[in-house]
Amino acid sequence: MPLIGWGQYDYEPLRTCCTLDYSKGDRNYVSYLIPMSLCNMVVQLFVIMSSYQSIAQKFQKTGNPRFNPTIPLKTLLLCWGPYGLLSYYAAMENANLVSPKLRMIAPIMAKTAPTINVFLYALGNENYRGGIWQLLTGEKIDVPQIENKSK
Repeated sequence: MPLIGWGQYDYEPLRTCCTLDYSKGDRNYVSYLIPMSLCNMVVQLFVIMSSYQSIAQKFQKTGNPRFNPTIPLKTLLLCWGPYGLLSYYAAMENANLVSPKLRMIAPIMAKTAPTINVFLYALGNENYRGGIWQLLTGEKIDVPQIENKSK
């Protein structure tokens, strides 16, 4: 949308990639921020929440209630929350009042989200966890077989 003049991008404080230009808290920025945050955060939160809730219900039917559906949701909020807060702060106040070092934390946290998701999946899945343990130590872990009660 910045190509047609709605919203603007600028380099982030680290100068490694672009981000919303929140140094301008004008009407153009605010009108772009609200639909973008709805599409990027609210839709993503809804998809993650509904998907993992249905996975948790499936696990409970099979008798394996050890699945925690809130961890991916908390990870999303932890990683992308500072970025969203900074963007909304820039819509209400002058974001240049925040130190560049503090403004740098939000994009760094957002960039860690994919890596944290990989570790959550790998460590949360018994097959992957056993494979990682076998790779690191050479020992094979016997995964307990769970009786399928959904039949």
